[in-house]
Order: sequence, then C-alpha cells, then structure tokens
Amino acid sequence: MEEIDNNKMILVPCDFSPLAFHALEHGAYMSKSMHSRLVILHVAAREAEVPAITKKMHFVADDCLEKFGVMPEIIVKHGEPYSIIKEVANELDPISVILKTGGGIRTVKILAGTSIPFIVIQDSPKSETLNNIAFPINFLNKLDEKMKRVVHFADYYPDAIMHIITPSGKHTEKERNVATGVNLTGKVLKDQNIKTNYIMHDKSKNSAETILELCQDMDMIVIQMEETSWLKNLLFGLREEKLITNATKIPVLCFKKESDFK
Repeated sequence: MEEIDNNKMILVPCDFSPLAFHALEHGAYMSKSMHSRLVILHVAAREAEVPAITKKMHFVADDCLEKFGVMPEIIVKHGEPYSIIKEVANELDPISVILKTGGGIRTVKILAGTSIPFIVIQDSPKSETLNNIAFPINFLNKLDEKMKRVVHFADYYPDAIMHIITPSGKHTEKERNVATGVNLTGKVLKDQNIKTNYIMHDKSKNSAETILELCQDMDMIVIQMEETSWLKNLLFGLREEKLITNATKIPVLCFKKESDFK
C-alpha cells in the first residue's frame, strides 16, 4: 500500500443517514486510489450533543476501517450544517467534498460560490475503483483546461477508460474545430498511454439529456460548471441540476476552473 500524502484529503459530511454512509464508502475508495487522508464531518444541532456524537463518530470510523480498509479522521462541530460544512471545507481545502443528494438540489448548493470541487452521489459506488469516467467536452471553449482533467484522473485510475463525449459539430459552423480537437487530443492522450474512447453524437451541444443518454454505464461524470451559472444567484444552471440529480444515480464531479484541482 502506497504511503498517504498528508497534504491531500477528501472531506465527507456524515449525518448518519444511509446516503451519508454511501458517501463515506465513495470517499474511502477514492482516498485509497488517490493516497489521501479521509476526513468525516458531523454537524450537531447543539453544543451539548458534541461529546455523544463524537463517540458515535469513532464507531463510524472503526467501521469504515473494518469494511473498506481506511481509517478516517473525525470532526464534530455544532451549528447550522450548510454554513459549517462550507466553513470546514474552506479551512481544510480538500481535493474534493463528497456530498449526498436524494434527488433535490438544495444539499449541494452549500458549496456554491466556493472553488472546491465536489462529488455528488445518490447511491453506493458500483465498485472500489472507477473504470469508466465520462468527460462532456465540446472542443470549442477551454479545451486545454478540460483535457487536463482527463490526465488528472488517469494518474489515479490508470486502468480506467476516459470517455470523451462531444457533439459531432454537424449542426454548427465550427465542425472543423471538433475534428481538429479530437485528432489533437487523441494523439496527446495516446502518447501518454491513457485509455480513451471518443463518443460523438449528432447534436448541436452537450445537453444534459444527451450526456445522460450516453452515460448509462459510467462510474462518474466530470463536468466543469459554467461561470454564468455560478454567478447567477450563486446557484446552478438547469443543465447542471439535471446532471447532478440524474435518475441513473451516476456520481457527478463538479469543478469550476483549472485551479480547483490540486
């Protein structure tokens, strides 16, 4: 087992609900793949509850070690959950925060306006590792930044197939840009021995419906949030909401810009 990098961590809020334990399972597996610390956080409603909840969190940590082979660190604070989670995330600056959602968007809005990537989960992981990761890319804007995400995940999941989903460009005036982008990135990724699969669809853009239709067998979807969606009331755009709360319950990793990734 490779040594843990103490400068890297994954944060998982834990409210003892079944979905929170699924998030913990995701976090445990990812921390092993990324050789990072795992930190679990519970926010108590009252300060008087902190000692009892701290004891309960130690049992959760022991159970995580027994089941998944990872011993998480624990943090227990009291206050308003959304505020505390954002406060702790900003303080620790984790690789990512793994958040549960039961199909509603309110839970994940706690990190709107921060620069921390977060993974939204709705179910337990399919397996201990990520085998198929989807990257919706239109090859028209911020190409280099999005492709760096492909390389980033290939470092930690070398056996995974990186599925790059892109419009064919047939309905736009920039069709040539798509072909050029596919050829260029294909060569670069091949030179780095990254397993890549291009999925081209005959649509004008990567709508949520199109992406989800093509991602039925994926273990994760990685999306870059549009700046306009974040700036508009610090909430999510309709496309992001549809992806995050997808009916197939595929985990979605959301990042805002290149500097979000360590």
